[in-house]
Amino acid sequence: MWLPPAWLFPVTESASLTLRVIGGGLLVGVAALGLGSFAGWRRVRRLGWSLLLLFGVGWIALALSSPPWQRVALADGHSLRLDAAPFVAVLAGVEVSRYHLLEAATEVEAIDLVRLDPALHRFSVLTDAEHPLPIEAWRERLGAVAVVNGSYFLPDHTPQTPLRSGGEALGPLRYTSTHAAFVSDPASGAVAIVDLAGVELPRGLSPFPEAMVSYPLLLANDGASRAEGSHDWLASRTFVGIDRRGWVVLGTSHHGYFSLRRLAAFLREAPLELTTALNLDGGPIAAQAVQAGGFSRVTVGDAETNAGDDLLRARLQALRHLHVPLPIVLAAHARPAPAEADAW
Repeated sequence: MWLPPAWLFPVTESASLTLRVIGGGLLVGVAALGLGSFAGWRRVRRLGWSLLLLFGVGWIALALSSPPWQRVALADGHSLRLDAAPFVAVLAGVEVSRYHLLEAATEVEAIDLVRLDPALHRFSVLTDAEHPLPIEAWRERLGAVAVVNGSYFLPDHTPQTPLRSGGEALGPLRYTSTHAAFVSDPASGAVAIVDLAGVELPRGLSPFPEAMVSYPLLLANDGASRAEGSHDWLASRTFVGIDRRGWVVLGTSHHGYFSLRRLAAFLREAPLELTTALNLDGGPIAAQAVQAGGFSRVTVGDAETNAGDDLLRARLQALRHLHVPLPIVLAAHARPAPAEADAW
């Protein structure tokens, strides 16, 4: 299927593509119709009618064929059923699942999940602004068990939030956060989501060799959420959480059903037994790659609209299914097996 080039119809910017393209086409049609009628130019008048018909029918067709996630997310009163597949162990300390949100028999959203035992895996924050890679290429390069996209970055691919990688501080030298950071000490196996409200950054991260500041804090230790934002800023989402066993849970949603508030409410009620959860970057950036034992999976989000009714952007994103090069990732590596004691 032919698709227009990305430079002509950018699908990752924030402005409404539907209003810019279809709305703009309708305005040109109205102008041509008015000018043609006023000046008596029949060809211009016919052009105006043609543009109105073309773009009007296009808008109606997009509305009638909108994806289920967009239709349901924008409607009130929908009650979705959660089909939570049991977690399956695919390697020691690695369990995978996929949750489905269904309206009757129609899938509205799917979330790929992997949870990892930090006693058997170490977690690292990695960034490469000069050579960003798609998620599957990051996993292959690192030889990691699991990789997800990281926190936010600037147009030049440098970190927008403070990071620590291998004990080195990266990102902005001054930063104020009221949310949290995922932190890890690969040597001890300690992992946590640390509340940063009132913490001086980046100094407050110095005790942790690996750290990633992000926002919002979807689930705090007291069960509260700091997720805000518009209810119709819809996107594929990636989150990192800690469950009651102390395992790390990584989740990536396929489509755009979740606003940040809706995701926070979902994680509070989902049977994941999370004690804390932190949102990472989302939209076509949301991505996850897992390779554990004989199990392999790559998940790439296909949606982001800051106006939920941006029908054209949602359609083009789904068709392109972008594998966006990522400059920041969070990776999990299997720890080497302890050396066995010499036999007598």
